[in-house]
Amino acid sequence: MKSSPSPVLPAEPAANFGQTKAKRALVLAREIVEDIESNAQGPGDRLPHEDAMLARYDVARATLREALRFLELQGVIHLTQGRGGGPVITRPQTADFASSMALILQFMDTDLRALLELREAIAPTVAARAAEMATVADLAALEACLARLERERDGPEFEETNRRFHDLLGWASGNSTFGLLVSALHLLTRSMSEGLGYSAQERETQLRCLGRVLQAVRMRDAVGARRQMERLTDGSTQYLAERSPALLAQKVRWGNANREA
Repeated sequence: MKSSPSPVLPAEPAANFGQTKAKRALVLAREIVEDIESNAQGPGDRLPHEDAMLARYDVARATLREALRFLELQGVIHLTQGRGGGPVITRPQTADFASSMALILQFMDTDLRALLELREAIAPTVAARAAEMATVADLAALEACLARLERERDGPEFEETNRRFHDLLGWASGNSTFGLLVSALHLLTRSMSEGLGYSAQERETQLRCLGRVLQAVRMRDAVGARRQMERLTDGSTQYLAERSPALLAQKVRWGNANREA
């Protein structure tokens, strides 16, 4: 008795093939990151040449190149051109995180009000943590930034230096995720509020509040730092709402985080 022939399976749809290829590239990208970490490589170090990587990971050339392009988009490597070129390790920056965050928030239909509410929730905790954890170097940087802000009270740089103070406070918290999130929020909101500016009265209010926050941080007064930052963020949001109500309804766009300072 003859055995029945094995059924012929239909060819995999092109769309599914593309998805499988993309998944393989993503898995390979993760393997490359693991190897970078395990080999203690850092910014400026080069990855092996393409042929060596093909042999190491046993993948198709197209899969390797797609994985490398993905890592470049994430800020993990930079692909140099020409003789002697190839993948060079970099370090993902705050802007890379902010860009990914902005893309997700755009599809969540997030507006500026939501970002300000997030700031109100975390900024007081960041200030309290900074009061507990700030180093001598952190305090010196904060004091220098506040002194610069006072000199720029009437200048166009005021808003950017103001953001810089909050960034420094975030990194002074001793928790790098606070610093990363605070800085990313500033990258997202910078272009959304561009051109609005603070009135002279609001600038003076901001300076007084920041001075009190810094004094509390300097005195290691976590409760006081939290209280002063709550006053500052609440007042700032109220100011923006009264001056430009439509601004708070502005939607986050992916491009918000891709603009240079």
